[in-house]
Amino acid sequence: MHLVSIVAIFFTLASPAMADSCETDARAAMLDVNHPVPMRQDVTTEMAGNEIKSAVLSTPDQRGMALGANEAPTSLWVGGRFYTTSDAGETWSLVSEQTTEQLAEQDANRQEQADLATDFSCDFGIDLNGVAVDRLQLSYVMIPSGTAVTSTYWVDSATRFPWQVIHEFAGPVPSVITQRNSPMPELTIADPDG
Repeated sequence: MHLVSIVAIFFTLASPAMADSCETDARAAMLDVNHPVPMRQDVTTEMAGNEIKSAVLSTPDQRGMALGANEAPTSLWVGGRFYTTSDAGETWSLVSEQTTEQLAEQDANRQEQADLATDFSCDFGIDLNGVAVDRLQLSYVMIPSGTAVTSTYWVDSATRFPWQVIHEFAGPVPSVITQRNSPMPELTIADPDG
């Protein structure tokens, strides 16, 4: 058998498996809102010619904290409760609280977005700043807004940590949100209600 024939047979057999893995891995990255370890997310939002930089700390137990320009806390969430502070985190005021039903609806919407996603593209085992990652991309429509989004995830090939995420939003005022993430294994975020 010729080498060309062997290579052709390999790609014929491997392509469906690789496509299945691409779709499965991209959907998993999209649904992984409770990341494997606490992290810092340095976020750049580009919209209408403007660029806004911010930072977020988040933990796998659905806790997060937004930081202002001077690294002082500005807002905090624990599950479905959202708080703000006017004194750099000394005290917190509850602004809103989502019901269990609202949280379940958000989870169902996210799952439906993943199930209906299209335009999958993946590169496995590529380099991102000296780390072996899988680049996973998919397009979907946000529910219920109807906004078209293309999301790209650079996920650690071994640990599944999302080192970088880019969301490109279509619409009348297109925007791009870029997250560069760093693990912070010792991070904890206190619950203002104890």
